[in-house]
Amino acid sequence: MDLSAPPKPKAPPKPSADGDELPPVNLSAPPPKPATPPAQAVSPLGPSGERDVALGDRVKAVQRKGFLKRHRLDLTPLFAVTVNDAFYTKFGGGVRLAWNLEDSFAIGARWVYFEPYRTDAVRQGKIAFNSQLLTSQLYGQLMLDGIWSPVYGKAAVIGRSIVHFDVFLLAGFGAVRTATSVAPRSEGDHLAADLGAGLRFYPREWLAFELGLTGTFYPDQPIASVPGTIQKIVVASVGVSIFWPFGFDYYYP
Repeated sequence: MDLSAPPKPKAPPKPSADGDELPPVNLSAPPPKPATPPAQAVSPLGPSGERDVALGDRVKAVQRKGFLKRHRLDLTPLFAVTVNDAFYTKFGGGVRLAWNLEDSFAIGARWVYFEPYRTDAVRQGKIAFNSQLLTSQLYGQLMLDGIWSPVYGKAAVIGRSIVHFDVFLLAGFGAVRTATSVAPRSEGDHLAADLGAGLRFYPREWLAFELGLTGTFYPDQPIASVPGTIQKIVVASVGVSIFWPFGFDYYYP
């Protein structure tokens, strides 16, 4: 026998036909490692097998505005009615022409003509005040206002259409034409100041609907022998704005 040759491994014993058991298994040996499957490429935008979505198609946390007013002309017919005079309600109509210097700031000129309407409370008021019911007759106003829109947003209509809107504040000065409170009424022009706020909706690129509330303050001297007083008129208005140019190009500030 050649003792220098390595011994051949012995084959595991086979169970005999008589039902002999196999030799015990050595549990102290480490279990064999499973075969490593080949690495698969994983998309950085999602698991493999799903459609990759471009970054531009994702929903952004802060989206750009859907309506721009910068360098556009705004023509707004207005319908107005006073809300702070219980005796003589004044109805008015007018127009505002504004130029938008920036998307959130505009300068506008507003002209409104008023016509008084005598309510049923006048008779009771004259009885209560011994026929001395002071009221300053306002005929019209011409104001120059600065319009600032600090709030912009979007609203869903019936869960489908999206309407853009903004909240605006206005302040300015100008002149009003009035008649004094007592007879003989002397008509004249007086300096005035106004302050107001409103809400606008933009259903189209060239169209907007407006709701506003404006207070106008001006001096009045009912009797020549007494000091002048400050009159105020609070007006609720409804308007339809038309923008020109009718379209706009989006720009990044």
